[in-house]
Amino acid sequence: MRVSSKTKRALAALLAAAGWFALALQYALLLKAAPAEQGVLESTARFLTYFTIQTNLLAAMALSGFVLKAHDEWLVHPFFRSAVAAYVIVVAIVYHTVLAKLWAPQGAQYLADVLLHTVIPAGYVVFWCFCVRKAGLRWYDPLLWLIYPIAYLLAVLVRGKWSGFYPYPFVDATALGYPKVAVYAVHVLVLFLIAGAAVLIAGRIMARVAEKRTSEE
Repeated sequence: MRVSSKTKRALAALLAAAGWFALALQYALLLKAAPAEQGVLESTARFLTYFTIQTNLLAAMALSGFVLKAHDEWLVHPFFRSAVAAYVIVVAIVYHTVLAKLWAPQGAQYLADVLLHTVIPAGYVVFWCFCVRKAGLRWYDPLLWLIYPIAYLLAVLVRGKWSGFYPYPFVDATALGYPKVAVYAVHVLVLFLIAGAAVLIAGRIMARVAEKRTSEE
């Protein structure tokens, strides 16, 4: 299905606006709920420690770059945009299968929750399917996409050891111990690899279809 450039930018603009709004809302809610002694700097650091926040930031950047027709090679490269698709898929799966049952957000927090864990991930995947160039994806890209979540895990464990704060229960080395965290980490990394492989396969198939359609015109 062909989608006009105007429609693509409109979709990206809508999703980007929703993404930046959700991030700002979640940040404001976190600051409001934080104890006074925690301070703004520590609260901000904790906000940025969540993988959901980091991934939604990447998605908002990719969407905004598309709207603004950014020519930055990193923002427009299929490698980056496709990696973000794999990451948001994992965010949605882990949240809805593991984390959602641990709390019951209400009001503004519920809105932020739905936007960050459902609307933006689903919307970004739709954007990726219909708006993103996919030619050039390589078979080993899903392995390279693992570098970021692995680095994230190591950073969280180092910071958690120093601060005592862990953003997710399955990386809480103080409560679980490092061996159990390692087991959970392997499961999540396998999920990242599966999501990355799915994105790669779908991307290469869609790239071939687009190439064939262009050659027939």
